[in-house]
Amino acid sequence: MDTSVPPLLGLHAFEAAARHLSFAAAAEEMHLSASAVSQRVRVLEAHLGTRLFERLPRSVRLTEAGEAYLPAVRDMFEDLAAVTNGLFGGNSQARLTVRVQVAYAVTWLGPRLPDFRAASPHVDVQLVSAIWADALPPSQVDLEIRQGNGSWPGFVATRLHEDTAVAVCGPEHLRRHGAPVRVEDLALHPRVHVLGFDDVWRGFFPGHAASGAAPPRALTVDTAVAALEIVAGSDYWAIVPELFARRAVRAGRVLVAHDVAVPMRQDHYLLRRDDSSRPSGEALRFVRWLREQDHQDPPLLPVRP
Repeated sequence: MDTSVPPLLGLHAFEAAARHLSFAAAAEEMHLSASAVSQRVRVLEAHLGTRLFERLPRSVRLTEAGEAYLPAVRDMFEDLAAVTNGLFGGNSQARLTVRVQVAYAVTWLGPRLPDFRAASPHVDVQLVSAIWADALPPSQVDLEIRQGNGSWPGFVATRLHEDTAVAVCGPEHLRRHGAPVRVEDLALHPRVHVLGFDDVWRGFFPGHAASGAAPPRALTVDTAVAALEIVAGSDYWAIVPELFARRAVRAGRVLVAHDVAVPMRQDHYLLRRDDSSRPSGEALRFVRWLREQDHQDPPLLPVRP
């Protein structure tokens, strides 16, 4: 394998052909002939010393090496496009529509958007809630952020946050009950339970879950936002996604009740339509900014092994 920089024309042809799984479709996008695209890919394969595609009668299929190489090539072009757009994109206004769940918008993304707007004044962000999933079709959404297992038909999903859960309480909880010595002590005090978090509860208190024990005076809500608001103004505590609690803890509205964080079954993913199109420069700039946020505002706690 030649370890020098691969031919850029070959990389461009490889990325387009891999996206379309067709030399003909890649050729149409690049305004070349299919044979020219094929030749550029062959030059790249010769440089790398390995085949990237299996040539089929009417299409192509990525080899194992091609599958492994594609994410790095795609990231390279997306990073280059984002930087180029940021430096030379001009002053024309552009709209970027991003769909997210309500809790993610209220607790994490929404408060940070003014910083993105200050850094990218030419991008008008339209933030819409997942409640409007039927009213706003996928074709009108540039990017979407969902929490789940990473598999959604019709979308390419990239993990954005590895989610963990933490126990939080308000100042009133500490005044009435004191700081817990053990995490199990929390189970003796009133809590807010978020629907769908039963598995996280078991992760915190496996012994209590197995015995069927439950805390007294449990309230049940359907969003982490509601849980955080109740906890901030009462002696209750709750288990919520660490990502959603981060800003409230930094502001002192709620406190981490115990130095334990457990992984959740689902993570947050960035979705874009699987329609062989490249994302816009504005979308790439927004994704780049998103990925910087966790580095600037790290998690509250390490994950418990």
